[in-house]
Amino acid sequence: MKMQALTKILSAWAALGVALTAVSCFGIQEENYPDLSPIIITAQSDTINAQLGVELHYTGISIESEGDVTCEWSYGEPKSNTTVEQHQFATRTVLETTSPTIDYTFTKLGSYILRLKVDNGESIVYKFFRLNVNSGFDEGVAILDNDPEGNASIAFIKTLTAEEKARGDQEVFHLAPVTGLRNGVALYMCNASLSNLGDQAGFAVATADADGTMYLIQPKTFELVISSGMRPEFGTACREMGGEYARVHDMGSYCISEDGRVFRFDLLLGYITEITGFPTALERVTGALNRSSATSASTIYPVFFNKDWLCVRSSVSAGVKRITQEGYEIVNVACARTSNLYPVYAILRSKADPSAYRIQRTTFSSGGTTTWQVVDGEVFHTDFRTTDLKMDMQSKIVNTKASSDVYYTYGNAIYRWGLGTSPGIRPAISLPQGEQIRDIATNFMGKAAAASTSLDVGEDLLYVATYNPGRSGDRKGSLYVYRFSDDSLVAAYEGICHDPASVVYKYRIN
Repeated sequence: MKMQALTKILSAWAALGVALTAVSCFGIQEENYPDLSPIIITAQSDTINAQLGVELHYTGISIESEGDVTCEWSYGEPKSNTTVEQHQFATRTVLETTSPTIDYTFTKLGSYILRLKVDNGESIVYKFFRLNVNSGFDEGVAILDNDPEGNASIAFIKTLTAEEKARGDQEVFHLAPVTGLRNGVALYMCNASLSNLGDQAGFAVATADADGTMYLIQPKTFELVISSGMRPEFGTACREMGGEYARVHDMGSYCISEDGRVFRFDLLLGYITEITGFPTALERVTGALNRSSATSASTIYPVFFNKDWLCVRSSVSAGVKRITQEGYEIVNVACARTSNLYPVYAILRSKADPSAYRIQRTTFSSGGTTTWQVVDGEVFHTDFRTTDLKMDMQSKIVNTKASSDVYYTYGNAIYRWGLGTSPGIRPAISLPQGEQIRDIATNFMGKAAAASTSLDVGEDLLYVATYNPGRSGDRKGSLYVYRFSDDSLVAAYEGICHDPASVVYKYRIN
């Protein structure tokens, strides 16, 4: 039996040899195979935008082929844990067309993979696009403002695509998501568990109206989802929002009230809860944007403080953790953007010598007692002296992956602080004369980040909302946009809103 098997194998190899010899004899060499008819696809852009419920008429494709072609358009959501640019479908819907144009009405908001398949009978070529089905307010800068009578609204500066800019589309809108919105205080855009929560990614509006109302807004359409009043039950209203704690199906943003207490606003169901165990009369809460490792997702931790205490509450079970430094008072607090074992930096001022300052660090530790970083048995610190510190408790501080420094407000200017060293004494950015800075933000999770799988992109722009009482006209509020790489002015939207209370970058969610 073994001899028969071996004979069959040798016979097969012999037949293959004869076949190869025949190919050679008849002159059928590789270089003599005919070239398949090529297909060249040219597109105006790799991104196609459609309005929800409005038929898209797309003619931005040019196809070169010697023979007639048939086209197949299909779209669908990306596979779980992949991006649109990775071109992996979870589901796919084929459009009823065989031409290079699209005439189709999309009925669900979001970003999708759009694929064009072109076949000329000899060659098949694929072209992939990002399809954005928009509500009109999917991505841009949102400014909460108040007119002289206390009526609040939202100015929205839309992030335009190249095609929209070329058409001259409208960029600035004035929105009233809630009838009777008054005394706006703060906006908040949540970053927690977006892959699981999707359309419910929280966009919150806090007010100091008669009920201290907090609103949960649908972030794609700016429609009201639910609202809750803080005053009827707790006798106070929100003063500042910042940071979040969340699980897969649970998220909420934290805020400081007018009387210095801590509250949580649920960003799914809209209810308000007082969080006890904190020191009294807290003055600030900051959303400490940090990435704990080179590959981890970014998290916006709430860090609470006044001149005596710095506090975190990393989980319900861990409880409130507080830290102080004898002989010093806290001036302000910032956070390192990238991986750092001790990401929270505090500037402290000596009570005995007001020109003596030090910088100390701590962490978001979920276990044990929060302490300052200790090296060789002593609290690690950096001392410096100044009689003219360009920072106070009310300075707004943001960080960015475009720089290891943080940027903060003081007077009508923006300063830089390298965290490990004393803050700058000269402005990095000076605003035009008469402009009073109300709030600042970065384009965290903005367009650049959404177009890449990298965690190191985006966050290249600083948004500064200002008020100028001397500006002519009814709207005295403006937005100035600067680039972190060289602190240059990118754009100025002057006189587009009333008195700004808060500014955030509202990024696109799927």
